[in-house]
Amino acid sequence: MMEAIDRWREAVPEESRVETGLAAGFVAGGLLAAAVMLMSKRRGFFAWAIPGAIFAVGAVLLSDVVIDVRAERIMEAEDLIHHELASLDPLARAQVLKSVGEREVDAVLGD
Repeated sequence: MMEAIDRWREAVPEESRVETGLAAGFVAGGLLAAAVMLMSKRRGFFAWAIPGAIFAVGAVLLSDVVIDVRAERIMEAEDLIHHELASLDPLARAQVLKSVGEREVDAVLGD
């Protein structure tokens, strides 16, 4: 379990760690508030609206971090691929793009 947490921490960029920690706190707080409401046997809408809102804020913050990290990785991959392709002659570049395109289409279509 600790290995998974350590890998997750390493995957989060340094500039997003505060936001991620805050989001995790909101998610945990929402779950804790829901547990308290469940144990106190409250059933009204407002009894569940507050834990739900706290949890939702955490989920939105986490999704924002995930989207930002994904976008950053996509840009890094694009830059790396562009650099590698630029080092090839035009014919080799075309062959590589054709091969990659065919593999990706086959992967999507399941052939």
